[in-house]
Amino acid sequence: MRRGHGAWADAATRSLTTLLRSLAGAMMLAAIAVNFANVVARYVVLRPFPWAEETMQFLAVWIVMLGAAVITSHQEHLRMDALLVAVRPAVRRGLVAFDTLLGVVICLYVVVQSVQVVQMLTTTGQRSVIARIPMNLMYASVVLGFAFATLFPVLGWLGARPGADHRDVER
Repeated sequence: MRRGHGAWADAATRSLTTLLRSLAGAMMLAAIAVNFANVVARYVVLRPFPWAEETMQFLAVWIVMLGAAVITSHQEHLRMDALLVAVRPAVRRGLVAFDTLLGVVICLYVVVQSVQVVQMLTTTGQRSVIARIPMNLMYASVVLGFAFATLFPVLGWLGARPGADHRDVER
């Protein structure tokens, strides 16, 4: 744990990661509850909930997007590291920094595009076919997931060299 300049960034990352994990976990429990209730309704009462499948799919999208942000906070996302292990540590740090910067730029682009989609869906009021869930809620998960995937590397840069704390980078 860092002291001083980067300590608040570390604390913010830990707090946000805990929040995202908690939200994803709660959504997973909600999906399990919906599935269980639907099984009971289908096989005991013989009247399944028509909205259950669609609702669980929406929850799954949210879980994936929040989980992807958490993975980014720990720098555990998939990476082609064949080149990283073959170069000197100084070059490796530079490559990791470039990779992180490129990821931030791409995530920012996705956030901007996703915000436009959410705005359009909000304006049109489009809803899902069966559950009638507003579609902007599902696409808001993309905005939040990529926004956090943008924020976490930036927080990591505050008080440290880019990529300096990554497990693939030797000191």
